[in-house]
Parts: sequence; structure tokens; C-alpha cells
Amino acid sequence: MLFPIRPHEVFAAEQADMERVLRKITPSPVIAEDIIAKKDSWYFDCFYEPSVIIQGNRTGRWSEITHTFGYTHKNIQGYFSISQLDRMGNDDYTANFGAYISLENSYIHFEPGFGWDVDYIYDFQNIIEYGHKLYKTLFWQMGYNYRSYRKSGNTHLAYPSLIYYFGDNYIGATCGVSYIEGRDNASFGNIRGNFKITESLSLYGGVAFGERLYDIFPRKSNKESGFILFGGATLNVYKGITARVGYTYGTEAPKFQKHGVHYGVMAKF
Repeated sequence: MLFPIRPHEVFAAEQADMERVLRKITPSPVIAEDIIAKKDSWYFDCFYEPSVIIQGNRTGRWSEITHTFGYTHKNIQGYFSISQLDRMGNDDYTANFGAYISLENSYIHFEPGFGWDVDYIYDFQNIIEYGHKLYKTLFWQMGYNYRSYRKSGNTHLAYPSLIYYFGDNYIGATCGVSYIEGRDNASFGNIRGNFKITESLSLYGGVAFGERLYDIFPRKSNKESGFILFGGATLNVYKGITARVGYTYGTEAPKFQKHGVHYGVMAKF
């Protein structure tokens, strides 16, 4: 069965924008690396993901380019990012800034931001997370994400997480609920991990599942179930330079699929 696409549904995918949100639900890099910077340092990160999507009876292309500039001073890692998102030839832009603040047994993460030239992305967003040690290397985390949209209901996401560190590896699990004003609630979960294979190579991967992960065909949440599989590798190319490559496959009822290959490079100096 083919599903017709009305104009207002074409860009509904960024209403919940779950894939990008889940990518941000990760441990504090300060805690994960167990460091307090002895000297100030800078880093630059570039992320690029071209994707092919099947949306109803259409096939098209999505892409994202994100540049992040960061600065670490003692127990604070601040950053600024700018993104260009292309959805079938329509470009939107976002700028976000934030920081991870590492305390003795906890950390705080916040990230406000805004969009411009808006077709489907948020006008304003804010993320705040707090994590605390439960026992030895087991941490719990609580997060909240608010997004304001010009043409549709604002979005609220709340999620608790558990993160377990062992050596240079970690495993994390998240469950949560999203609410779009004027619509019903949707639930989601996420399991992911990062594993150091050698001194130079790490592998990462996981799965997200639940309702309204993409919100392509706005319906009741129980009519929009799906999952996202992701995985990849990170390689230390040279001192302070790492490269990564990965693959993402997402699907959502009634008829949406996404195949994306993502690339990235980070330089610390």
C-alpha cells in the first residue's frame, strides 16, 4: 500500500527529531575519559551523514553536516556547534552551545540553541542533563529536552539513563517519554555501548526503539512505532586526530526507512 504525502507531512520528521536527540544522550566526556585537564585544550569535530530515505511513495535524500568547536578548562568542557540539515532539497540551520561540568561524583550538561531559515527544524531548543555516581563506576543520568516549533506543537522529552563504565568502555541504557503539545505521549528506549578493541581502535553501536522516532506521518503514537540501528568504528589516526565511520538504519510505521552512512573527524590541540 502506498501512503500519500501531504505538504505539511514532508518535514514532520524534525518534530520529534529523536535520532539527533539520542545521539546526544551520551556520557560526559570528562567522566568517560576520567580526566581533569591539566592544561587548556581545544578541539574541532566534523560530522557528515548523507542518507537515502523511503517516505511513503517517495524516495529522497537527507543529509546533515555539523561542525563543533570545543574548549576544555580544568573540569569544564564547553563547545559550540553549527549544523546544516537538508531534507529533500530544503535546508535548515541550527546553532547550539553548551558545556559539560564535571564535579567530584557527578556532572551537569546543558545545551541551548536556535534554528534559522526554518522549514521544519526548531526555533529554539534547550537540553539539560544531570548525572551522579550510584556505585563505583555505575552512574545514573536524568535529562530533559525542550524544543519550540513555529508551525507545530512544542516538544518535551524526559529520560532517565544508567551508564556503566569498565576500563575504557561503557554501556548505557535509556528509557523516556516524549510529548508534543496537542498530541499524545510517545515512549522510547535506547541501548548503546563503546568498546576499546586496541590502543587505536574502538567500536560503538546500539539500538533505539519505540514510538514517534521520526514522526513522518503524524498519527497516534501507537501507529508510529519503529527502531534505529547504529554502529561504527573510531580510529586514532595520529596524535590528537581521530576518524570515525558508521552506518544507521531506521524504520517507522506505516512506511518510512532511512539508510545513512556517517563520517567524522576530530582534532585536539
